[in-house]
Amino acid sequence: MEKAGGFAGSILYVDLSQRSVTKEPLSQELMGDFLGGAGINTKLAYDLIKPADDSLSPGNVLLIGAGPFVGTIIPGAGRCSATAKSPASGLFGSNTTGYFGTLKFAGYDHLVTKGKADRPVYLKIRDNEVEIRDASHIWGKDTWEATDAIWEELGQEYEVLSIGPAGENLVRSANIIGGKYSAFARTGLGAVMGSKNLKAIAVYGTGSIEVADVEAFTQLLDRLYKEFTAQAGLDGWRTYGTLISLEAMAKAGLYPHKNFQETGEADRCIEAFNLDNFAKLKVGDVACMSCPIGCKHFVELKEGKYAGLKLTVSCANAPTQSWGGPCAIEGWEEIFRCVELCNRLGLDYYDTAGLIAWAIELYKRRIIDNKDTQGLELDWGKADAIEELIQKIAHKDGFGEILAQGLIEAPKRIGRNSAYYLSQVKGIGLVFDPRVRHSVEVVSQSFNVRGAHDSALSVTMLPRTREKMIKFAERIGFPPRDAWDRVLAGPEGFNAARLSKWYEDNVTVLDSLGVCQFAPFQRPNIALWAELYSALTGIKKDATELLKTGERAWNIRRAFNLREGAARKDDTFPERTMREPVKFGDKEYSPFTQEHLTELIDDYYQERGWNSDGTISQEKLDELGLRL
Repeated sequence: MEKAGGFAGSILYVDLSQRSVTKEPLSQELMGDFLGGAGINTKLAYDLIKPADDSLSPGNVLLIGAGPFVGTIIPGAGRCSATAKSPASGLFGSNTTGYFGTLKFAGYDHLVTKGKADRPVYLKIRDNEVEIRDASHIWGKDTWEATDAIWEELGQEYEVLSIGPAGENLVRSANIIGGKYSAFARTGLGAVMGSKNLKAIAVYGTGSIEVADVEAFTQLLDRLYKEFTAQAGLDGWRTYGTLISLEAMAKAGLYPHKNFQETGEADRCIEAFNLDNFAKLKVGDVACMSCPIGCKHFVELKEGKYAGLKLTVSCANAPTQSWGGPCAIEGWEEIFRCVELCNRLGLDYYDTAGLIAWAIELYKRRIIDNKDTQGLELDWGKADAIEELIQKIAHKDGFGEILAQGLIEAPKRIGRNSAYYLSQVKGIGLVFDPRVRHSVEVVSQSFNVRGAHDSALSVTMLPRTREKMIKFAERIGFPPRDAWDRVLAGPEGFNAARLSKWYEDNVTVLDSLGVCQFAPFQRPNIALWAELYSALTGIKKDATELLKTGERAWNIRRAFNLREGAARKDDTFPERTMREPVKFGDKEYSPFTQEHLTELIDDYYQERGWNSDGTISQEKLDELGLRL
């Protein structure tokens, strides 16, 4: 078979210890079994990362992959995936962003970086020319400064990934920032770059992506665009991005408040983050590669204490869920200042906000005092102190050095039963409170392979009926009809644990193809994505086979965690949420009981075909053709 369409056809390997660069062809087996992007990253990570290697050792491998759809005009096809052993958990680490697709134009589907440079370096990739360049002059700079410096050296046509002081200082919640705003955010992969003395990666390509069957591909694109543009709400997505759901989420109790001690009052959330006020601050749209929506926002603060601040905000709902909820900051200006600091310093919003919210509660409970914090007075919504603590975490300064150890290690440093008040699963900060709403996104935080973040985006965030769930299943093509009796069952027409399996597989497919996960791109039937993949690549796959590739990658991620020592006991919720009730509006919600969690995990494991202890059954491995 000739080179498949959609793929650049190569993997670029960089060994920083040896200062060597090699290129290998992308195998037909990897393309067929794992699609691309996140799927191939997963298989390479399992094969290349040894269980005994620490996440911050030279043996850890950082992989960046762009799926076959990236570089085409398929709407929303700009997502790239990053993968490594997570410094936050020691388990499987991954995330995606709508930046860095030009890697494909340079001729590479995947970039694999291992080893450690003997001094700060950055990678320059321009088609076949790959250089390991000195970065001593930009080490210590924040991501904005480093990106500007590289653009000054190479030209602004380069896409630049960089780390800030947080990554350099090996902060466990450090992220990687693309183009000053777009983040490989969760699981601490910025610290992996820092551990390798790798400050940045700059790439520019002049190549193109081939299409195997141009006629079929064009017809399918026409069909997809008609379906896509007929969706209601696209204008709202363009204006507000992920904030389009703010009011509905607030009314559903999906904004935890004050470190999960309570749930944010709906009216308070809606008023504090008024969408009309947001629109006044927005001065432009920002779109990822091949995106017809542009749901990211360029904002400018023209008055007040932060007057003159200009920045691009990616997922605008994320800072409201982190700084606005757990830390109780109110108002767009203060939120955007936290966003700017995190983007410059290279810090994940959720984990950093979770650590600071935890510290505030410890301070309020007098478990720690101003001697522990080196005189810093902590309180809910006290923006100045929160901003100072963000700086201290990134630079490992004073009390910030303790928080920089992450959500697993920081409580060990403080002791005094402080771990009870910290909301995390597998070292990743909780996003949604499991006591209030039992949607797919919420319950899947307990068994997610990478920790407490929703990798199963669905339509269950808000209440549904079984009729609506069946109608939606018919529209998107999963779960299959023979699974409806067990999966689409319950008061709202779904079993959240069982349905999580299907949405996890689907999101993995989208991440592997390179398609955005947000709602407008979840709506087309999975069969249409399969047809597009077949026409683009020349590799024939139907909807069932496409979902099977997502399932195959998810099982390898589980196997990765199992060999690192993870077990069923790690699929859980924070202790507080299983002991304390929480109030929302006039109703008090009970703790998430162990009995309910046991039932939840049993259902999920059964739907996945795993053993009751969470290990992968031999039958499932055989079904997926895996030899692990």
